[in-house]
Amino acid sequence: MPLLTRVALAFALSFATGGALQQAIMLADDGAAAAWALVPLGVCILLVTIVFGVVLWRRPAAIGWTAAIMFAAMLVFGVAVYSFGVTDLRPGIGGNIGYLIAMLVVFDFLLPSAVAVPIHWLLLRAAVKPPG
Repeated sequence: MPLLTRVALAFALSFATGGALQQAIMLADDGAAAAWALVPLGVCILLVTIVFGVVLWRRPAAIGWTAAIMFAAMLVFGVAVYSFGVTDLRPGIGGNIGYLIAMLVVFDFLLPSAVAVPIHWLLLRAAVKPPG
């Protein structure tokens, strides 16, 4: 399978899986799915695809390290945003806005985007192996 087709397939599968996960989380949390949220999620997954595509083009052997580093960076970012949201909780009107934004970022965008990393790694690591 050509490399460009493999990268496009990785994006499509990641977007379908991440989009379904995002909409399920939103449905469970808010009671309603929001189609507008698929656009920023698509941008996030497109960025993951671009990073994997560039690494695969420049240095194919580093695809495993790229997945590990990207996954670790997403974990650190998620913990930082979550801890910011929790420490920003205050009593009173509007005291939970920072917390709600942090939860939106972590659970509705970062978690579905993180699902794209192993999908890309599984589909694109086969492009590194020599045929036969």
